[in-house]
Amino acid sequence: MNFTLFRNVACLFLVGSLMISLQTQNYILMSLWVCCTGLLFIYKPMRSFLLTTIGLGAGFALYLFINSSWIHDLEPKEWHILLNRLSLICILIPLLVLALIQKLPFMLYAKKPLWNERIDIPFIWSGFRQSKVKVFLPVAIAATSVAFMPFVIRNGWGHVQEIWLFALAFSFINVLEEIIWRGVLLSRFSEQLGDRWAVIVTSAGFGLQHYSLGFPWGVCIAFALGGLYFGGITIKSNSLIPVVVWHTWMNVLMIFSGLLL
Repeated sequence: MNFTLFRNVACLFLVGSLMISLQTQNYILMSLWVCCTGLLFIYKPMRSFLLTTIGLGAGFALYLFINSSWIHDLEPKEWHILLNRLSLICILIPLLVLALIQKLPFMLYAKKPLWNERIDIPFIWSGFRQSKVKVFLPVAIAATSVAFMPFVIRNGWGHVQEIWLFALAFSFINVLEEIIWRGVLLSRFSEQLGDRWAVIVTSAGFGLQHYSLGFPWGVCIAFALGGLYFGGITIKSNSLIPVVVWHTWMNVLMIFSGLLL
């Protein structure tokens, strides 16, 4: 294993173990994370990544504290869910402070999409065929719709009419997830690890952080796999817009299907 690969695997471990230890309150794993971070901080080229990860950890710990102390027992459930999503702002605060201190742009992908850039199917950077972003996105949205539609139909049109306003509010606020993972963190990690490993690391963290929402680890891993496509389309299009559109529609379908409420 060459040094670059070892470094990237170590970065993946640090982000993954951080998210798991904070959500499970596993102090042994957290102690291991602290020790590894301290040792790696000696190596100067790792410091930028480690500072970003520490900022992520501080923000996520604050997010978890607010939800467990202030929001956990809030009724009705709709308000609990919306405030939980809104409290994702806590994760952005230390990341913004770090960007200001380091004099770095907060996000690299707040741009108009490159719709004609090509994506390889099925692995973004390699596959059996290619598709332009402007073709891949509607196909991905259609496939997502087909996957959720049986559950939406099962709940009935009356459920959709009853819940549509909440679905829109939730999906709008939950754009914060994309700003965090594909906006800020993908920007930082792309600079520090390169595009492909940045997608892998952010996707792992994105998936694992859903455990705090009550999803089992198996579902979290599925979210992480989906995050690979979210990150890939962001890199390929050089913009957050396509993945925001895709993720927002997916969130609407998750509400209509009864998966989240």
